[in-house]
Amino acid sequence: MISHHLGLDYALNPGWMAPYVAGLSVGKARARRCQSCAATSFPPLRVCTCGCLEGDWTDLPGTAQILFRTTGLDGDFGLVHFDGATTKTTLRLQAIPATETRGVIAASGDDLPVLCLTALTGERDG
Repeated sequence: MISHHLGLDYALNPGWMAPYVAGLSVGKARARRCQSCAATSFPPLRVCTCGCLEGDWTDLPGTAQILFRTTGLDGDFGLVHFDGATTKTTLRLQAIPATETRGVIAASGDDLPVLCLTALTGERDG
């Protein structure tokens, strides 16, 4: 067997999820609302659970309730429910005390469209 290093350089196009990815990059919660049943998914679903393929983009307030949380070697994570969404998602919790049950979405700060939830501040409490 011959050992050889292979490096790949490629870019992924967000496609239909472009509005969602753009929102994440600036700390906005952009969800998809089903045109048939009005279910609002964050993160977005391409096909709604009702089977409908059509949806519209909507901005959520960005606040969320922390339902469950865990701490691992690489940080804190939580299962959260965003206000205005009918789905739940798992994401990184940043600087949210264990006693807090709510947070707000924020840009990750590392130029990546990464979900994170930070502590609520006075101007975005809800």
